Amino acid sequence: MTHPVQRVAGALRTWSLLALPLIGMGAGLTYSLVQRPVYTADAYTVVSGVRQGAPTQEADFAQAFARVTVHPGLLAGAGGDAYLSNGELLRTTLQASASPDAPLIRLAAVADTPDEAARRANSVAGALTAYANRHSADTGVRLAGFAPAVPPAVSSSPRPLVAAAVSTAGGLLLAALIWMALPAGPRRDDRETASPHRPVETTSA
Repeated sequence: MTHPVQRVAGALRTWSLLALPLIGMGAGLTYSLVQRPVYTADAYTVVSGVRQGAPTQEADFAQAFARVTVHPGLLAGAGGDAYLSNGELLRTTLQASASPDAPLIRLAAVADTPDEAARRANSVAGALTAYANRHSADTGVRLAGFAPAVPPAVSSSPRPLVAAAVSTAGGLLLAALIWMALPAGPRRDDRETASPHRPVETTSA
């Protein structure tokens, strides 16, 4: 490899460590600023037994209800809510989970506005409670509201600091790959060897 190419490669290695992390950070901040905010609201329901003295497994039923909440058609038509009838929207904007050691179900709904996120979470909580209580004679458990959702004060995404940190890390990774792939600049002894001003050797007659 010729020395001019080596010098360019060495400079590129050096500047990549400085420029790419800054470019990544700027890209992450820009992305977070242009994205529309998304809000998440949480509603909680609790499972309890209905038969006095009969053994029940409330925590297991909470897990089961959490898994079937977004099942297509399960909550459709409940209270005439269009959100509950839209299976695809429900599947992509609602997350239901249950604690492994407590009969508590968390219903997290996302939306473009805080009020809509809270409305969605409370609507699902009410519909799921009504569905479970209609079948309480068969299951032996009932659902009740534990904590209603309230409009969140801040958005759940995007998060500028997180986006900037991830993008900066990506820039550092790319710079490290460039650093390993490109050769370093010419060494001092290489430059001296390549210098055209070598001493002329003289021989005695």
